[in-house]
Amino acid sequence: MNANKVAHGQPMSLRDRVHFLDIVRGFALMGIILVNYFLIVDSAKGFDMEANDVYHNLVNWFASGKFITLFSFLFGVGFMIFMDRAAQKVDSPNKLFARRLTILLGIGLLHVTFVWIGDILTHYAAAGFLLFFFYKRRAKTILYWLITLFVIQLLTPFFAMLFNTINTVSSGKPVFADFELASHNSLTYLASIGDRWADLATMASGSFSIIYSMFLMFLLGVYFVKMEFFKNMEAKKAIWNRIWIIFTIAFMITQSSTIIAAVNPVENTLWMDMASALEQNGGLTGSMFYMSTLAMLFLHVPQLRGALMIFTKVGRMSLTCYLLHSIIGTMLFLKYGAGLADHLQPAGTFFMAIGVYAFLVLFSTLWLKRFKYGPMEFIWRQLTYGKVHDKPKTNTFMRRSNSP
Repeated sequence: MNANKVAHGQPMSLRDRVHFLDIVRGFALMGIILVNYFLIVDSAKGFDMEANDVYHNLVNWFASGKFITLFSFLFGVGFMIFMDRAAQKVDSPNKLFARRLTILLGIGLLHVTFVWIGDILTHYAAAGFLLFFFYKRRAKTILYWLITLFVIQLLTPFFAMLFNTINTVSSGKPVFADFELASHNSLTYLASIGDRWADLATMASGSFSIIYSMFLMFLLGVYFVKMEFFKNMEAKKAIWNRIWIIFTIAFMITQSSTIIAAVNPVENTLWMDMASALEQNGGLTGSMFYMSTLAMLFLHVPQLRGALMIFTKVGRMSLTCYLLHSIIGTMLFLKYGAGLADHLQPAGTFFMAIGVYAFLVLFSTLWLKRFKYGPMEFIWRQLTYGKVHDKPKTNTFMRRSNSP
């Protein structure tokens, strides 16, 4: 082994972090909390397919499917950053990342068992192993894969429409209105543990499409790193301008079709099928529109950087905050906790989500004033790399880490 390589490597230091990526990660978590809290409350109350209030519409149109997709993009970015750094420090970066994924899978399974069925960590861990096949591929190869996967995703609804036209017999599969999660109506916490595992069959029924879209975004994140879009972003303003224009137009197309179809449904089956196909790609276009818009603000409006940096604290503790938001949400909303779901109007759900996010911002800010990593980040790193020092930071370190 090379002299400059160590047995297990070490995690990226605070000074090596890219502030912009932490901003995007923290922003994405805010949207994930909004979507998940509406999912928990609506499931506990029984889904109302006719819900048409302003808060449901805002979440459905501008958040659902977009922020979890953005998080998937960041996972792909993080994979490349991790592997590039590990390759400089250890002989087997693949083994190190495989261990990292295995630990994440374990955390996800514990989350499913003891907290919430809506866990996404297990999906990330399972799909993450596929990234090993693409780490050493050229950017052009990744682009070909992206185009292929996107075209398949775009055409799938039309193939489904053709199949349904030919096969007039009902498939017997449950429609969305029948989607029920027993664990969201458990009367006791102990009963909820068994109910969550019983709910896995319901959740697994839609897992393939979730993992497919997730992996597509993983690869898009890999492509962005291979193209070095996040390196020296100031010098790449022209590139980021083009990225923003492309995804703004794409987002407007998918979003306008979604809103028009929801507000003014028409009898034209072809139009509704086209709107549905576009809507299924709204997560991709929406997530990249949000990310590139943050890049525009970050690059072109430096006066806003101070305000945007508020997202970095949550971004640096995203695993801890993700787990905390589901613990807080389930204990607030479900029957074995405070049982607030039965008493909340949509406005209440919306503002409680914002309130919990504000609490997580405060918590992560205070925590990172004393420690380098969040508690779950520390555990994940400790198990991945071996010994990681997490002593309270000195004033000298704090001044150095806060410098531009």
